[in-house]
Amino acid sequence: MESVINSKPLSDAQLMVLQIVKNQYSEQDLNELRELLLDFNNRKMQAHLDEIVAEKGYSDKDFNNMLHAHSRKTR
Repeated sequence: MESVINSKPLSDAQLMVLQIVKNQYSEQDLNELRELLLDFNNRKMQAHLDEIVAEKGYSDKDFNNMLHAHSRKTR
């Protein structure tokens, strides 16, 4: 059976991160890098969420209704 790693090549982003972290870094440096990557991912996800909210036209009232709606279905 072929390994998953061999069947899917790494993306450019993955290769770039590997190139950066191939050097020895301190624990503090790795924590800083982790925070940078998490911040980057958070900004990308927030931008995507903002696009969806604008596309759907959701308001604060809509979100409040969703939050307090009873969504459990009976059989």
